[in-house]
Amino acid sequence: MWEKLFGPKKKPIDDYVFDDEPKTLDKGKQSLQDMSLIEAQYNDFLVTKRGYLVVLLKVTGINLDLLTTTEQEDVFDEFNAFLMSTLGENSEEVQQYLDITMPVDFSEYILFWQHRYLTVLEEEPENEAKLALIASYVDTFSGVASSQEMTTKTHIVVLHEKIPKKHLASLEQTAIHLEEKVLLFIRQLENALSTYDVEARQLTAKECRGVLQHLLNFSNH
Repeated sequence: MWEKLFGPKKKPIDDYVFDDEPKTLDKGKQSLQDMSLIEAQYNDFLVTKRGYLVVLLKVTGINLDLLTTTEQEDVFDEFNAFLMSTLGENSEEVQQYLDITMPVDFSEYILFWQHRYLTVLEEEPENEAKLALIASYVDTFSGVASSQEMTTKTHIVVLHEKIPKKHLASLEQTAIHLEEKVLLFIRQLENALSTYDVEARQLTAKECRGVLQHLLNFSNH
């Protein structure tokens, strides 16, 4: 995969530059990989075909319905002040904010009850009523998870950093810079909205794939 991304090690390093241009989609004849802007994953980052390293951050929301009009205005004022401090007139920084309706993740909850069922089966095999009750929990929530009946609003912030050269050393250095940017962004955001207990964290590689798969709606097509 690395040879595909960064090429064979025959030419001088400076020859490896990103020159990918978006292609016109040939409807019905291209794979998802051909259509995708994403080339690969690197640790918890995404590598795009245009030569950017991208990170997704998950931010907790603020329930404005529970706030007074004055408090709501304060939230917007503080958030605007945060944006001005990070995206001022002389800043070349780019941030993207996404509000995505995601299905509730029941995987850990279901695993808990599956483990509980096995424990009871081992310790109390004669307790059929208890086993049936636990099995019903597993069945019910497995069905809810597969049908995606329960959803929640997920707030995502997208940050990116340009990879100067198309070789591994440049990718690793860009990752370091982006990690520093992420830490600074999280600290500034949480400080700006500390009154509302806002928290942010970087999504893992698995969580990033989950977001992308949901956006493409793989399960329903």
